[in-house]
Amino acid sequence: MSIGRKKAPASELPIGGHDTLAEAWRVQQDAAAVGFDWPDISGAFAKITEESVEIQQALNSNDVDHAQKELGDLLFSVVNLARFLDVDPRQALAESSTRFRRRFDALLERVHASGRRPEACELDELDRIWERIKGDSDKPETPLDIDGGDDAHSPPI
Repeated sequence: MSIGRKKAPASELPIGGHDTLAEAWRVQQDAAAVGFDWPDISGAFAKITEESVEIQQALNSNDVDHAQKELGDLLFSVVNLARFLDVDPRQALAESSTRFRRRFDALLERVHASGRRPEACELDELDRIWERIKGDSDKPETPLDIDGGDDAHSPPI
């Protein structure tokens, strides 16, 4: 396994029938039931930060196997945060994926409407469009100049 971006479509990801997010929730509920839990949500946030740093350290050492392990720990920690918030992580992830898909489709439509292909655009250009789409999500769509323009009115991240 090498470090870098993967370009495999989601249809090629090996996702089985086992609901790992629900399993992570149940394991953490079992631990909390016997008192093995953070006293408050700040512990969950700190653990997420810790796991993120450990992933970066593993990648800096080119230890992809360790980074994969730490990624699992990070995902487990995010599920724990969801438990503290009493939010179903499956629903939150599904909603986020839907939001991303809607915005990404809008990005593609805007690029294609300009007569260009997304692959021909610079990342900063695509990011500018993305941020405008995020800001426009509650507004009717308007034509967009994808080649530049003043970003002073772009919404913050």
